[in-house]
Amino acid sequence: MLRKYLNTIIINLTVLLTGLIIIELVFGTWLYRSSNFNNLLIPKQQTNIMESLPYVSNNIAIYTRDKNGFRANNYSLNEIEILILGGSTTEEREIDDKLIWTKVFEKKINKNYQVLNAGIGGQTSYGHKNLYRLWFSRFKELKPKFMIVYLGINDALFLVENMKKQHDFSKGRIINASNRDLIKNEKFFSNTIQYIKNNSAIHSLYLVIKGNILSRKYRINYKNKPKYFDAYFTKSPSKDIVLDSYYLNNFYNYYKKNIIDIIEINKIYDSTLILSTQKISNNHWLNPYLEIVNSFTLKICKEKNLICFNLHDNINFIDQIDFYDGIHTSPSGSLKIGESLAFFFNKEL
Repeated sequence: MLRKYLNTIIINLTVLLTGLIIIELVFGTWLYRSSNFNNLLIPKQQTNIMESLPYVSNNIAIYTRDKNGFRANNYSLNEIEILILGGSTTEEREIDDKLIWTKVFEKKINKNYQVLNAGIGGQTSYGHKNLYRLWFSRFKELKPKFMIVYLGINDALFLVENMKKQHDFSKGRIINASNRDLIKNEKFFSNTIQYIKNNSAIHSLYLVIKGNILSRKYRINYKNKPKYFDAYFTKSPSKDIVLDSYYLNNFYNYYKKNIIDIIEINKIYDSTLILSTQKISNNHWLNPYLEIVNSFTLKICKEKNLICFNLHDNINFIDQIDFYDGIHTSPSGSLKIGESLAFFFNKEL
């Protein structure tokens, strides 16, 4: 009797496991390169609803990522005419989909261009150039007319973070055991879990169902406290640390190579490349280092005859209103960025 009972359990489990394997092979992305994201830390099919925000607001904020991982996107990729790269100040995790600066920019430019937000929090210029290989190359239909790279802050943070270590810059920026520039975890177990999440049909179905439930209820407090990368709160370096010319020159060469690589890869898409400097709160300790990186950007733009929007010198923020942590903007700050970059774009193009 016991043996018969065990055989029944084994048969049922075998049928269940076989069914799950068939479902995963048919509906999962294990066998498809374009939709197989391997172990990349690119959030797909995300819908987060936030009531507890780091700035004064009477409204909730909705954060979404589409099935390909792009922020607040409702367009088909073959419709995209402007692709925007950047870090967390482009991704804008704590700002509502409709209020992020890339949406403001899209509304304010003179032509009816569709804009795609490819912001990945914590990325430097090294990460931006890797996105072509790791992410964008999967989508043959993605052929933007313009590519805008909004950069400076994370490179400035990276510059400071490596003052003492002065390690090989090309390893990428590591935060909380994840390499933000290569978009992957540093640990094997975490990578394995991420690989399963990225390709599992069952996990994808879970995300879709969760997103639909959240969208319908709308008032669910999805997360009580905003989450940030630790890099947002990188401590100011001690006063005895000085940026010597040798270290600064090495960083410049590294930064310049990243930009040159972006220029070369951009030629594949036959699109117009645009770089933009960034600005943070006036009293933030990172300011001197951001100014250094911004000067590098402008110098390279001039040397390589690139279109460059010098946002840093042409935008006025009110620190206590337009930022919620000195680096990341509130909706009012995002509005100013979107309007300013649209003004430059309309003027230049």
